[in-house]
Amino acid sequence: MEWFIIILVLAVGIAIAMASESADKERTEKRKEALDVKLKKLPNQQSFKKIVGKKNRYAFVIDNVGRKIYYINSIRTKEIPFDQIISVEILEDNTLLSSKSTTRTVGGALLGGALAGGAGMVVGGLSGDSKQKKKVSKVSVKIKLRDYSTPSILIECFDAHELTGYNEIKTTDNLNGHFYKDELQNAQKIADYVSIIIDEVDRQEKQSQVAPPTSAEGLSVADELKKLASLKEQGILSEEEFQVQKEKLLK
Repeated sequence: MEWFIIILVLAVGIAIAMASESADKERTEKRKEALDVKLKKLPNQQSFKKIVGKKNRYAFVIDNVGRKIYYINSIRTKEIPFDQIISVEILEDNTLLSSKSTTRTVGGALLGGALAGGAGMVVGGLSGDSKQKKKVSKVSVKIKLRDYSTPSILIECFDAHELTGYNEIKTTDNLNGHFYKDELQNAQKIADYVSIIIDEVDRQEKQSQVAPPTSAEGLSVADELKKLASLKEQGILSEEEFQVQKEKLLK
């Protein structure tokens, strides 16, 4: 009789686990369908760089042609122009792991500045961190914006409760640890992409503030164009920067 009860309890447990797994797969598939619908509505898909979270909980998209990033989840699609980005941070629970901020200025005032001692500086230590025996609830990427209506967005890459059903997990957990490791990598990739965008916009902003030669120097437009062409050939100006300055001269 005791064996029968034990077997019955095990059978019920297995049935519940299988039902839970089946329901989780169904939710994951529905989220994928919802993400796909939203992604198809975005322009310039040929230029996309895309990161999709585990169980299709979110998508992070970079549109290099439209010069925008998109954060998409089950609730909303947030569109952010490159030049609205001030900084990016990786947070693990309440610990700041890394940060990168803009050096762009408006009227001489620094917008972002270097956070935590230096732009892009690793604070908490990303490499090898997942090998430590610790418990983690969330890993997030916070992007601060020049937008009064939405001053920042928070991308929760790893959420222990949503991904595993537990409020926190050990990073070395053989069953669920891969969720943490994979999403920490996603957070790093997102932060790396945003850091590149920050550097690119900073460089273009500085270049646009460099005034071209004026007529007071006795140079014609043709002379000024020659100087710009020479700077491009020397690699000082990129093709895009050359075209911007050329258009200013012709205007």
